[in-house]
Amino acid sequence: MAKLPQNVRPGGIATLTTRRGSNSATFRVRIEDITVDDVISVGQPTQGGKPVVFTRSEPVGMLVQTEGIKVTIQGEFVKTETEDDLVLVLIKVLGVETEQRRAFHRLPIRIEVTSAWYWRGRGNPVAAGIQVGSPATANSHDVDFDETDPDDGHHDKPAHVPVHVVAPAPTPASSAFLTLGPRPPAPVAGVTPPPAPKPQPVAEVKEPEKPEVDENAAEGIWVQLDDVEVCDYSGGGIAFITHRPLPMSTWMSATYPLPVDMGPITVTGQVRSMRRRSVEGRNRTYIVGIQYTKLERSDQDRVVRSIFKYELEKARKASGL
Repeated sequence: MAKLPQNVRPGGIATLTTRRGSNSATFRVRIEDITVDDVISVGQPTQGGKPVVFTRSEPVGMLVQTEGIKVTIQGEFVKTETEDDLVLVLIKVLGVETEQRRAFHRLPIRIEVTSAWYWRGRGNPVAAGIQVGSPATANSHDVDFDETDPDDGHHDKPAHVPVHVVAPAPTPASSAFLTLGPRPPAPVAGVTPPPAPKPQPVAEVKEPEKPEVDENAAEGIWVQLDDVEVCDYSGGGIAFITHRPLPMSTWMSATYPLPVDMGPITVTGQVRSMRRRSVEGRNRTYIVGIQYTKLERSDQDRVVRSIFKYELEKARKASGL
């Protein structure tokens, strides 16, 4: 599911964009509320002194500029509500993309990926040393991995098995015997009763020590992705076209050939943005942005040089040289 960054909060100012046919309109709105389901409430915009009316499921875009980061939101209109004489427009978030100041030049290009994998689990598989193609970890079946499709709310994860609960047997009614125990014998005249037995010490039962849990341990498995393409890359990150939505912060690893015969390269990183690219029945695709987390300096230099050589070659062809 597309999650909003923490710096997008109520009270912020956003730019709301609508497109109807060939016409587009932009409005400046105030964020009034954000629900746990990432539904944003904004003040109803006006145009020419009249309130703007939206249709059900109408696609809208939002741009939120915060300190040092720009957040682009894809959403759809849900409904209009009135609260304390304020008309609110409710927008469901479908995709989120963050953009920070870039340290590297980005090259838009389409490259078919040789292999691509994502980590279906929890924890950091890179820090844990779990290589792509390794067998599943021992407790991978316990992982609850959210693979929500933001377009239709479909969850691609194992179904939960219903648990059969047996009700306890009814407790019999209390009685004096059950409550007080056996009655002592009646005293006999002239007979001294025997002394009461001394209570025996109760042995202390120690609970077994619980094994220490490594909070940095990774549980899960690397799952292969099919039909993945590079759509742009730079020395700091890369964007892929996939047929599966990936949650934010998901680990991903991919191998692809660099252009201008610079050879293959393998990159690993985490999902930092995910947005819908197209909705065409079962051919739905997404653009997933990855920030490198494990890229050697020599490989980063190869990436940067491949971009420079590609654009230089492209400029030469355009000039006829």
